[in-house]
Amino acid sequence: MKATPFALLLLLAMLLCPVAGLAAATRDYRKELRDAQSQQQRRRHRECIALCDKMLEYHKEAWQIQEITWVRIESLVQDSQYEGAQKALAALAAAYAEDKKLQTAVALRTGDVQRLLKKFDAAVATWRKVAAAVAETEPGQAAEALLRTGDVLCTELEKPLDGVAAYREVATKFATQLPKQAAEAIRRIATAHETHTKDMLKAAAAYQELTEKHPTSYDEGTLSGFYRKAVDCFVKAEKPAEAIAAAQKAEAALQSVSQKAAFGVRAGDLLLEQEKFAEARTQYQSILCAYPLEQSSCRHAQTRIVESYRAESRWDDALGAARILYDAAADEQGIRNAAQIVAQAFLAADADLVRANAFLAYQRFGPDGPDGKRGTEDDVAVNHLASVKYPARDAATDKQFQAAIDAWPRNYEGYRARGYLYIHWGKPKEGAGQFLQAFKAAELKQVPAAVQELVLVGIKAHTASFHGLDRVFEFVNHGPKGKSGKESLRDPFDGL
Repeated sequence: MKATPFALLLLLAMLLCPVAGLAAATRDYRKELRDAQSQQQRRRHRECIALCDKMLEYHKEAWQIQEITWVRIESLVQDSQYEGAQKALAALAAAYAEDKKLQTAVALRTGDVQRLLKKFDAAVATWRKVAAAVAETEPGQAAEALLRTGDVLCTELEKPLDGVAAYREVATKFATQLPKQAAEAIRRIATAHETHTKDMLKAAAAYQELTEKHPTSYDEGTLSGFYRKAVDCFVKAEKPAEAIAAAQKAEAALQSVSQKAAFGVRAGDLLLEQEKFAEARTQYQSILCAYPLEQSSCRHAQTRIVESYRAESRWDDALGAARILYDAAADEQGIRNAAQIVAQAFLAADADLVRANAFLAYQRFGPDGPDGKRGTEDDVAVNHLASVKYPARDAATDKQFQAAIDAWPRNYEGYRARGYLYIHWGKPKEGAGQFLQAFKAAELKQVPAAVQELVLVGIKAHTASFHGLDRVFEFVNHGPKGKSGKESLRDPFDGL
């Protein structure tokens, strides 16, 4: 009986030992790591560091220690404990001296921490050592080290030429092996020259190098930004010819129609700024022919054509070009803006306000004037816009517009494009006819837009009048008997 307590104690000890071991073995490492990372994401860095320290007491596999330590280091950095982060990095490197990739990663991050500690020369030295050591075995990390070197040299150390040299080393050494990083190096060269050295020609050359040698490294939106930067830098360098050539090169190279049109317009604007009026009009006309459905660019181009004629004191041609602008306006604000330009053109051509005021009154109120009553003092006898002649076109221009029209298919979008082309050519009746065809070819979801263009562009241009378009809309929606079913509306499309 006396042996029984001892036997029970021995049995209890045997049972308890495996349980304690089991408790340590069944800790959920992944869950604990996620908890630490969650604290980090919530910017509760002290809590994250404490959790990491606790985990390191239990999880002893090398890969676990490394994962936990990296999370801990990042929290130290984000909590501005830079000295502590530097010590942790040094300890991690010492613990795994044979792990070459880890050594590289630690060295790169060490340079980052040295930069945060404002030890800029030390950071540069650290990164240069990395770049030299792993250029063959880890080219991506070597390139990254050189890029960071360039950043510190350009900014904190204010040695932009040395920074550019570091970037150029990446662009040259890794051009084939790492094209994206090489492209990024060239981008930073361009930015360094634009921002730090203020050498706009070198900046422009770097942006052009990006577009010519690394077009596949970026999406088209980013690429168009580089083209735009090149143009801007040439302008700042007072090299207008190079700026125009760069804009035209962008128009030719890009795929997006909206981007192509925008760069075509930019080339025209640069020519206009150089007072090369005829060349500017030729450039703008090419936009109207090439991208007739890009309404913003076409509106801009036609407005600039008006301005070019005004700059040469060619008042009648400016008025004719303004009429085209008004003809092509497709929404209320566009119509209002164009009407003001037409009124200004009337004033310039006449040196008085008579036709300008009459034009505005007719477009708004029609022949009956503001009171809507025929035979009163405010009647507007003449629609002066209808008698305005479009600018004369030469044979080459006629051929250009006709070729552009012939290139479009006979479907909804094609008829729309043809309509705008005829309008900009100064043939409003033909334009209205094409918009009518677009309306007929439209699918149900396209009908509202087709009606708007047919009436606000096609019929407005054909009749030289905004007034009365409400009756055209009524005819489209309700037929010749109108909304009441008792009217006899004239067919506005007769003869188109």
